[in-house]
Amino acid sequence: MEDRRVDRLLDARDTGARLPRDPDLDLDAAYVLAAELEHRLTERGNRRVGRKIGFTNRGAWDAHGLDRPIWAPVYDTTLTRCRSLSLGALPEPRLEPEIVLGVSRYPEIAWAALGVEIVASHHQGWRFSPREAVADFGLHAMLILGPQLPVDGLADVEVALSGPGFSTTGRGANALGGPRHALAALADLPGAIPVADGEIVTTGTLVDPPWIEPDQRWTVSVTHGPELIVTTRP
Repeated sequence: MEDRRVDRLLDARDTGARLPRDPDLDLDAAYVLAAELEHRLTERGNRRVGRKIGFTNRGAWDAHGLDRPIWAPVYDTTLTRCRSLSLGALPEPRLEPEIVLGVSRYPEIAWAALGVEIVASHHQGWRFSPREAVADFGLHAMLILGPQLPVDGLADVEVALSGPGFSTTGRGANALGGPRHALAALADLPGAIPVADGEIVTTGTLVDPPWIEPDQRWTVSVTHGPELIVTTRP
């Protein structure tokens, strides 16, 4: 049964195929699946370079039956500095402005940067449980690393996101009270192995993320700070 689940998830990742709902999956089993998926992806040549933390907005926890965030690996094949992204077969992708941290000796921060995570759900209409989200690669598709930010005052960082017919604002505190708090919480999440020196951790979206399509231009700007412009293509 677990092998079939893993094969089905890998096929969805490769092709963009939709996944059926999996109501019998519990959170512990989801992280076991996630560990096996990481093993299989490593065998394919992907190397974990860090992690993403998801569901860092406490206001969404009750609706999803959560009492903590989730996490998933970030790979060398999903991390990029390229600002022009091919969306390929990604199903219903969304764009999340985030603050990315470079870890020196956990939980010490060596550097911070503005980033954009592209997330996608293989469950139609983004209808899934947190357990299904964990198994679905934590919804992680890509992480774009942008310009660096000062490591102090990250909870107070204010960002604006604008794109076709869309604009919104957010701040660092929206991610579990601030990126430092999100990073500290990572150690207590199910299945989380110790954070290694040099890992990259992206700490969760700062806004309600918009759906995106090919041939768009999106700008994330920090008040009195840098900006990150991302364009999408098929």
